[in-house]
Amino acid sequence: MGPIFFNALHRPTGNSGVHRRRVMHSTVAAVAIAASIACAAAVRPAAERPISTATSTPTPTPTASATPSGPPPQRAGPRPLASDDPGIRTLACASLAAVGDVLMHGAVKDAAADHRAADNDDGYGWLWAPVADLLAAADLTFANLETPIAPRAGQGARSFVFNAPPAAARALKRAGVDLVSVANNHMFDQGRAGFEETLRQLEAVGLPYVGAGEAGRESGPRTVELNGIHVAFLGYAYGFNQSGNACPPRPSSPCLKASLLDPERAVAEVAAAAREADAVVVSVHWGIEYADQPRQSEVDLAHRLAEAGALVVLGHHPHVLQPVELYRRGDGRTALIAYSLGNFVSNQSRHYAHGVTPEKVGATRDGLLLRVELARRDYGRGVVRVELSGADWLPLWTENDTDDPERRARRARPSIQVVSVDRALAAVRRELAAVPDPVPPAEEARYVTLRQREELYRARRTAVAAVVGEDLQREAPPAAAEATATAAPSP
Repeated sequence: MGPIFFNALHRPTGNSGVHRRRVMHSTVAAVAIAASIACAAAVRPAAERPISTATSTPTPTPTASATPSGPPPQRAGPRPLASDDPGIRTLACASLAAVGDVLMHGAVKDAAADHRAADNDDGYGWLWAPVADLLAAADLTFANLETPIAPRAGQGARSFVFNAPPAAARALKRAGVDLVSVANNHMFDQGRAGFEETLRQLEAVGLPYVGAGEAGRESGPRTVELNGIHVAFLGYAYGFNQSGNACPPRPSSPCLKASLLDPERAVAEVAAAAREADAVVVSVHWGIEYADQPRQSEVDLAHRLAEAGALVVLGHHPHVLQPVELYRRGDGRTALIAYSLGNFVSNQSRHYAHGVTPEKVGATRDGLLLRVELARRDYGRGVVRVELSGADWLPLWTENDTDDPERRARRARPSIQVVSVDRALAAVRRELAAVPDPVPPAEEARYVTLRQREELYRARRTAVAAVVGEDLQREAPPAAAEATATAAPSP
């Protein structure tokens, strides 16, 4: 079957790991995810799966000289469904979420420092505070950590050479990120010592990673148990900007390496992981920067990974979004391929001005929260398997007030923060609803600014859907505080 790209051409007309179940941070988020990624109610632990114990005695094959006697044997026909057949039963469910590149540009770190507080990990938690409840709502949330975490071994950060403090990793974990990929082109920005320190820092913070490890096993798999479903993660990168991945001649301990993408090896490793785990998720750092479509070589490899056993492929590196594909595997399962998750947080496109700058320039500030649900389903007659049972995405946007005249007047450093497009749009519309009609002259400037913000969020939501596809698009639930305010009775 050919690829199903959910993009503008196909959209309809019109507008070693973690062993736990995540607890929803808000009832609102739980309800929204239950509504958008449905999971059947009949859930039983994996240990209670029906296992066939029936045995059969083989019938001896008659020799050529044997003379058959009696009526010919009756061939067993299909067994009719019982009138009380329960249908397909769901035995277990697990939800996964994923965001793209965590880019620690200097301005991003400055924004964190300017919003430092006692409870937000030196301000890094502020960077994505508006979407933290969405990150935490899934059983497991993934991000691409595109920076070393090397405060001791670091040799300094500059343009295209990254480093970040442990507080950044702690803030990701506190916000609900459970697993990061370190297989990306920036992992040796601080040399081999910085790479090794990054792994130690992540372990100290308690943030599991994929895409690095002992030589020979650096790609993984890292297996995570989610509600009785065992999910194996593997990670690969097309290459590294700096050298350092080679093992030293005489390592004093097992040599650690980052996982370099070799297509044949990756396909074999996915197949091996699929034989041991219930589901396989593959993280791949690939593609052409700022291209909004994958190359044919990436499409071909993604399909090979899916056929080898991957149910989810998470791509990153282009810094912009690319299509999401639902690929029908030969075994009948559907695999989800996100060719590029875009940026989660960065300082890119900081001079984008909606309505003036070409719209495509803002694409590096577009992001999404991809959500996938896995289910173990009992089809009856001994057939039980884990497969995709739902998928959707929520649009994100990185706010950046670099060119805001009020900020420049205060001589303040830029503020950079990730927001939910839906929530930001709803907040602007609430403010607009409070503006009198006709607009008083003293309110005109503020009113125009609000209308411009409204148009920005609408345009970015449309831009994301045009690339990723409307078919899986969902609207983010309101934040808990907003929902409470909305539901409160009028005095």
